[in-house]
Amino acid sequence: MTQKLDGTGYFLVEVKAGPGKILVSIDHPSGTRLDDCVSLSRFLHQSLDDTDVFEKHELEVGSPGMEEPLLVLPQFLKRLGQQVNVLTRDGMKHTGILREADAQGIGLDEEIIIHKGKKKEKQITPVHLGFSDIKETRVHFTFD
Repeated sequence: MTQKLDGTGYFLVEVKAGPGKILVSIDHPSGTRLDDCVSLSRFLHQSLDDTDVFEKHELEVGSPGMEEPLLVLPQFLKRLGQQVNVLTRDGMKHTGILREADAQGIGLDEEIIIHKGKKKEKQITPVHLGFSDIKETRVHFTFD
């Protein structure tokens, strides 16, 4: 599968196999096109035609939904500059603008509200989180 994606800009996000279904999620920095999902699906069918995998499983190739968590580094890089919600393994929640991502983790500009008497003051605090400390990261969507 990776040979089909090499050089296209597409990257593999996840492969899930369940009873009766194999789900392959791919993404691209500029978005995923239906034609490319169809092309990968056909490639996988041809590549695995001599196996019996498709006798018992349906194949679905698509992109992760908006509500799905970010799983691989290229997804984080695609979302730089966007607001994300991060849940760490110790139960802490962080919301901020995703400023950087590399193989070790991510950097956020987190907005902190500080109460000074009756006034509230907003401060931007840089937060760095290692991938080993992150349980889940999702893009924060608001519909105003």
